[in-house]
Amino acid sequence: MNIKENLINTLTNKENEMTPVTAFPAVCMLELMDKEGLSFPIGHTDPEQMAKIAASSYEYAGLEGMTLPFDLGFEAEAMGCTVDINHNDNSSSITHAPFEEISDVEMPDDYTSNGRFPTLIKATEILHEEYDDKNVPIIGALSGPMTVLGQCLGIEGILKKLSSEYYDIEDAIDSITEGLIQQVELYNELDMNAIVLYEPNGTPELVDPHTFDQLLKPFHEDITDATDIPIVLHICGDTSKQLENMMTCGYQGISIANDVNITHAKEVRSEIGAEEVNICGNISTDDTLFMKPVETVVEQTQECLEKGVDILCPSCMIAPASPLINVKAFVETRNKFFE
Repeated sequence: MNIKENLINTLTNKENEMTPVTAFPAVCMLELMDKEGLSFPIGHTDPEQMAKIAASSYEYAGLEGMTLPFDLGFEAEAMGCTVDINHNDNSSSITHAPFEEISDVEMPDDYTSNGRFPTLIKATEILHEEYDDKNVPIIGALSGPMTVLGQCLGIEGILKKLSSEYYDIEDAIDSITEGLIQQVELYNELDMNAIVLYEPNGTPELVDPHTFDQLLKPFHEDITDATDIPIVLHICGDTSKQLENMMTCGYQGISIANDVNITHAKEVRSEIGAEEVNICGNISTDDTLFMKPVETVVEQTQECLEKGVDILCPSCMIAPASPLINVKAFVETRNKFFE
């Protein structure tokens, strides 16, 4: 069984050979980019560089997947926002939005033709040309509706208006979701093998479980209904109180941070009868993979596997300055575990 079949079979609850080891959040490690002569911001706008950056973690570390695009400003830019792309890593920030009020927010009709979508489409075609015969999974990333809205207008202001402008927020999220469904449909047309949706603004620290259930969950269900390929939900931080919502939106997997105990996540899954949802995680990216010695990486990876994680992943985006030796140890520990 090749690594693509192993990942897709796991996500669709079919027989697999071993626990896949991949990274749903995009990997843009400076050490790997230096090896290939790649850099930002051009890596966000040039399809050849975008494809090479996406493939670098497979080529050098053996991670079983290639995720693109790389930043949370991708969708907002296609909506007409001005994006400042960082020169040192894969982050970006919104410097201007074409919307003054929440009630102004709407998706343009040509959303998936705007911004960096042409770059993404070409980069995906390049990955197919170079890696289909190697059966390396291509993973399409997109931001969730609350996160896109927060990118456009600032999440703090939106949260303050949840009571006074609830229906305007709901309408804005509805419009954004229509565009995200177009994006998911595009990923299907591009023959991507899996999708990851980032919704960091869905953390219980920002949106309590009741609000997530009432406001966000219906739109997440619309998104998962729109895809024929497996889709994984990633929310940063301690999502212990949000697990039930995450597991009941139609996602084939949930990607959890190291703040969440895998054993607890499995218990919640069992209690609510969501056994079909794969738990993906959750080696620390800001501590273990970034700063700890290889021995600690090995120890924590083994612990994840012993707890029965379904897909072994970093807890979030791997820090750009993380050492390659740690990410390789992460993959090699999985390999040895199944010898």
